[in-house]
Amino acid sequence: MAQSAVNTRKKNFSPELQAVLQRVVDDVVNRLGCIGAMVAPLELDNSLPVRAYAVKIAPTLLKQLEQRLGIGFIGPRSVAYLEDERFKDNLSVRAVKGNNGQPEIVVSNRLYDLFRPVVNGILSDLAQQLTGIKQVIAVPFFLQDEVVGNLFAAARTEFSQRDIEFLSAFGNQAAIAIQSQRRLIETQALERVVLSLQSSIADETQVLQTIVDAVVYKLGHIGSMVATLDVDNSALPVRAYAVDLDPALLDKLEKTVGLTFIGPKSVAYLNDENFKDNLSVRALQPVPYIVSDKLYDVFRPIVNETLSDMAQKFTGIKQVIVVPFSIGEEKVGNLFVATRQSAFSTRDIELLITFGQQAAVGIRNAQLYRQAENRRRIAQIFGKMAFSAAAYIHSLRNHVGVSRNYIEMMKMIPKMSETQRDKFMKSGDDVLFHLNEAVSILDHLHEPWRQQSDEATEVNDCLILALRKAFRKLGIELNGDEVPADVNLIVHKSLTPDLPIMETSPDMLTEGFNVLLKNALEALREMDKTGELWLQTTLEGTVIKVVIRDNGPGIKPSNVAKIFEMGWSSKQGKGMGFGLFWTKDYIEGLGGTIQVESVVGQGTAFIIKLPTEKKKIDNIK
Repeated sequence: MAQSAVNTRKKNFSPELQAVLQRVVDDVVNRLGCIGAMVAPLELDNSLPVRAYAVKIAPTLLKQLEQRLGIGFIGPRSVAYLEDERFKDNLSVRAVKGNNGQPEIVVSNRLYDLFRPVVNGILSDLAQQLTGIKQVIAVPFFLQDEVVGNLFAAARTEFSQRDIEFLSAFGNQAAIAIQSQRRLIETQALERVVLSLQSSIADETQVLQTIVDAVVYKLGHIGSMVATLDVDNSALPVRAYAVDLDPALLDKLEKTVGLTFIGPKSVAYLNDENFKDNLSVRALQPVPYIVSDKLYDVFRPIVNETLSDMAQKFTGIKQVIVVPFSIGEEKVGNLFVATRQSAFSTRDIELLITFGQQAAVGIRNAQLYRQAENRRRIAQIFGKMAFSAAAYIHSLRNHVGVSRNYIEMMKMIPKMSETQRDKFMKSGDDVLFHLNEAVSILDHLHEPWRQQSDEATEVNDCLILALRKAFRKLGIELNGDEVPADVNLIVHKSLTPDLPIMETSPDMLTEGFNVLLKNALEALREMDKTGELWLQTTLEGTVIKVVIRDNGPGIKPSNVAKIFEMGWSSKQGKGMGFGLFWTKDYIEGLGGTIQVESVVGQGTAFIIKLPTEKKKIDNIK
């Protein structure tokens, strides 16, 4: 059996991803008969640390070799650096850089090429003789045009073309797993920003801070800032920033260059000729973004260029980017990002443009809040904004769920037959399809304030449509409007026909009902007894009364008052605590009311009252 090692020192390097990479190297050793294998993902700082390895060597000999060479397969010395000239002949660096920047598979007859310049060449040659290694190979793996790492293997025979094809397939499996984790991290960061947009409607500074924090601490870039146009459009002061540096080092750098990120000097002036080459000013021209290799371009002419270049070299920054963001056709600010990676990828830029537009959303939200004359107007506007955001997030989670399932299935690889494994590896294209769909959704997240149009709406129709949607989310298709006989759920409907028409968005009213029905059905499915759900509509004067009741486990008295609060959820980390908050805000925005009655062990009822007159009713009792 191959011996395995696990490393968890990298922040955001999940145990699930670690397990997948470990299975890849185990398979290379056990299935291809190699003496050893390693995986080194390409990190944002242009390093290639070994994250997983497997060897088919006696434990005592392995320990002796590591002691002689002075290096463990996973550790602070088992890393190659793309930007360090000493590593230019290292097999890992050669594979990633390739010829003329094109990655390529590299084969060597010398083990030393895998570890140079970290280990001693003579000792490495001796280790190669003792283990009988004849060849080593580095196979870069990537998705589309983005290199994401290397797969290494060592064998006692020369690698055949078939061996190389198998290694490439294993590398692709590792690439998909790494890319899936990146997409999960990106989606989680965006969810956090969207939630902040809804919970900090009146505080645009808090929203902007959430955005730069997500860019730095979730996406892994070294620094980020947001600058917005002032009232008279003459200056761009920095409003929020985040930097992934030790506070003491950051303080020293600020004192050296004579500039704090937020302060009277951290401002670019549009009408001052001295600032014409400043990135912030240049980005207000009709361009989607600007990239520069000089940190000085962000702070010119305020700081000294020599000091800025020293700071850039000291921090390892390779590129900076400025992404302007707009409200409609009007540019209102810039998002700045600094990275240690060689260059921003197309995916990086697309994602940062999305984050930039979320900054615009935060500013737009605050403007709308300040302009709104009363709470009902606020609830109506922002309820519609939240509907779009919630719909996007729901779709995102569906697509991301496919990636999660794929990673979970990878745990079963050791138990699969070779035919099953080959078939499973080919399913990566389907995972990529869902990831691309998620990317498409992210591209539309910059317009969550787009309002849903009002039209003539049938309340009963929306309630039935919401019921179908709620069951569909459980994987159950209704027979017409009836629950299949083999499902342990009963639905009782008592809907008053010919109810008055309402003027609202049917999609939003359906979504409001769907939130309540989905919560009820999920609670009923967890019970041992038959779940029952009652739907009732009645007309009380000019008010439509809708009752959604179940015989589920009920809500604890201490929680009844909390269920409509933003961020509160009974799902213990699985829910965002947004659905009921939005539903209440939307219904109240229509001039309606929503109440909850619940008894633990007996069930829960939601009572909704909706006005039908065009002039909304102030108080419905």
